[in-house]
Amino acid sequence: MGVAHEVAVSDVEERLPPLDDPCDPAPLALAKARDISAQHPDAIVLGGDTIVTVEGEALGKPGTPEVAHGMLRRLRGRRHAVRTALALVHPTGEAQGAGGPGGEAQGQVVAPLTMLDYSDIEITQYVATGEPLDCAGGYDIHREGGALIASVEGCFSCIVGLPIAEAARLLRSAGVDAPNDPAKVCADLYGRPCLAATASTRSRCLSE
Repeated sequence: MGVAHEVAVSDVEERLPPLDDPCDPAPLALAKARDISAQHPDAIVLGGDTIVTVEGEALGKPGTPEVAHGMLRRLRGRRHAVRTALALVHPTGEAQGAGGPGGEAQGQVVAPLTMLDYSDIEITQYVATGEPLDCAGGYDIHREGGALIASVEGCFSCIVGLPIAEAARLLRSAGVDAPNDPAKVCADLYGRPCLAATASTRSRCLSE
């Protein structure tokens, strides 16, 4: 989007107790943002977390080929949802227009999608690439995992892990305007029309 930034990795997830609701990524997104903000108190920090949910259960990063196999078999031919939460921590007070007290603002985008009825052989071949091991739900939609997707009903960038329109909204709340149009950036990145570009579908790209 043309916003100057640096990437910082938080290990706060490894230090937190189990979350009350594993299907809600918002607490972890906020914990990550607060963790990095404590290390860089003068920065505007945007943190995020993504989970895949199916039948009320959260599917995180599989970590091992065996777990990845199980996740992909469970998702095969099924509709499920990807939830990405963003949290912004502002160093100079309340983020304007986002309702967050104490310099904090949050948002969450939910994107439904459906997997193809892929074969066990296709699962094995995909897992062998190593790509699924560090991806929530065991797939990466904008890389090789995209071949496993039948249809996407929601925000594509949410499924990738950074809902672009929602990120732009939160940054604006902290006084940071993106020089480049978020919807055009999204379309250029992923080679498909961005839902945020159309009034009738824009709400799918923003916080519920």
